[in-house]
Amino acid sequence: MCRNHESSRRDVLRAGVLALGGLAALVPATGVRASSRAEGSTVVKTFTGRSGYGFDQWAYVPFDVPAGVRRISVRRTFEAFVVVPGLLSNVLDLGVFGPAGWEPGAEKGFRGWSGGARGEFALSATEATPGYLPGPIEPGTWAVALGPIVYNPAGMAWTVEVTLESGPEGPAFVPEPAPVSAKGRGPGWYRGDMHLHTVHSDGHRTPAELVAAARARGLDFFASTEHNTRSANLQWGRFAADDLLIISGEEVTTRHGHWLAIGLPHDTWIDWRYSPSDGLLPAYARAVRELGGLVVAAHPVVPGPGSVWEFGYDHVDAVEVWNGPWTLDDQAAVMVWDGLLREGRRLPAVGNSDSHSASDVVGLPQTVVHAGGLSRDAVLKAVREGRSYLADNAGIALHLTAGTALPGDTVPARTTVECTVTGTPGATLSLFTAAGKVAFALVPASGSARVSWTAAAGAKYVRAEVRSLKPGSTSLTTMAALSNPIWITG
Repeated sequence: MCRNHESSRRDVLRAGVLALGGLAALVPATGVRASSRAEGSTVVKTFTGRSGYGFDQWAYVPFDVPAGVRRISVRRTFEAFVVVPGLLSNVLDLGVFGPAGWEPGAEKGFRGWSGGARGEFALSATEATPGYLPGPIEPGTWAVALGPIVYNPAGMAWTVEVTLESGPEGPAFVPEPAPVSAKGRGPGWYRGDMHLHTVHSDGHRTPAELVAAARARGLDFFASTEHNTRSANLQWGRFAADDLLIISGEEVTTRHGHWLAIGLPHDTWIDWRYSPSDGLLPAYARAVRELGGLVVAAHPVVPGPGSVWEFGYDHVDAVEVWNGPWTLDDQAAVMVWDGLLREGRRLPAVGNSDSHSASDVVGLPQTVVHAGGLSRDAVLKAVREGRSYLADNAGIALHLTAGTALPGDTVPARTTVECTVTGTPGATLSLFTAAGKVAFALVPASGSARVSWTAAAGAKYVRAEVRSLKPGSTSLTTMAALSNPIWITG
């Protein structure tokens, strides 16, 4: 990357800081009490503070790091308060920024984030707790970043303990990013999962365990999307091979919805500390695209604090309509997406597992793309153009065509549209347009079926759905496969 491009990128990522005015993101925590003690080459600083009731707030605890410090450790505790177990309770998200700054967009200052997944971390030149970036401990003013989520009307007390250890500096950490392409893989259909987590955020798998799970599910590629950090992207080169493309990314977890920044350079981080009213999302989305990446609205209607997508769809490249095992919120997401299609919005759909633990099946669902090769750019181009379908597993194939046209293409009215599915015995295969369902077939025990339809003027588009009965039910269905649309001109 040339120096001018690098400067331009960082300028864009810092865009709009002044627009935030006096929000908590720009000021240190107030009313904080500090104390410190020294034990030989170690200094321990303790900070106590209190955050008021609220969901969308940030607090910063600055601390000075003198020359000679080689390791920083941080531990935080906070006052518990539970409204609904497992859903609504006090949380104190945790991260840290170095002396290059901690204002919104301060990419150079970012040194790690673990949100509510961890209560402590450490970093040095040689290593760091997952979620944090190893590297030199530069002297200057650092800041512990806190994201208080406070449901107690009386507020929440918290304590932050910072330990500074001096001594000789260890060997420098050497990043091993994944290659951007797999050798010897030409045009074809490739299966992937673009929403996955490991121990580098709130996932339970190690990177090696995630790679093994992806291969076991028959995936050709996956995207690493840890919450608000890029630490995992520094090491995927240890695991990528010609049979598995690993794409660097981030799940940008705002308090107003989550989005996937897919295809980032391994050394790029995207900030999350903004709301729709701040007007910052367009600049961040533009920066991701300028780097060749993709912007995806993640699980847009999943119920839960901070998960519902509030930013609209003007600045995204795709919508994640299927997230993990099929549920009612996935059905609602498909309805939202279909409404956008009816308006003429050519927003492709993607499906990902959002897997966090061993009980979350990797590649359920998966996005299957027709790409020019197994490379980052080819895969993201196929996703952006909607040249893809979604499937429950690697044993399902769904092909929607109109002559030589594939999903994402445009054909004139009166063109014959054909759709075939394999691997789904006992399912139903349906074609939908802006006018509703236009074709239907039962899939026999062989698991294969085919329908055809002549494209009608005014239909706008045609897309396919394959549904199966839920186990043990005689009426409830689950999605087995879903195609992106072929567009129809009148």
